[in-house]
Amino acid sequence: MTKDKDKGNYLKTAELIEKTGLTRQIIYEYINLGLIKEALRTPAGHRLFSEHAVTEARLIHKLSESGYTLRAIRETFIEGKARQSIQDDTHNE
Repeated sequence: MTKDKDKGNYLKTAELIEKTGLTRQIIYEYINLGLIKEALRTPAGHRLFSEHAVTEARLIHKLSESGYTLRAIRETFIEGKARQSIQDDTHNE
């Protein structure tokens, strides 16, 4: 785990893979589809993820194994995040 005193704890890709128990291929597929977002990148260009990415990856995988398509999961995640953003904006006015 990488620690940045100003930004908190972050996981490298290999650590995300280890914590989720998923394969590198599955993790990269989720990243490429926009299902998992990196929190930031190191100066060398390596992806770093929040601890929340572990929960997201596990949930995505469970939904996928339950028969949901990755497209449907992505649309649901995006719709839910957009709705949350609108609610947050409304509450901050």
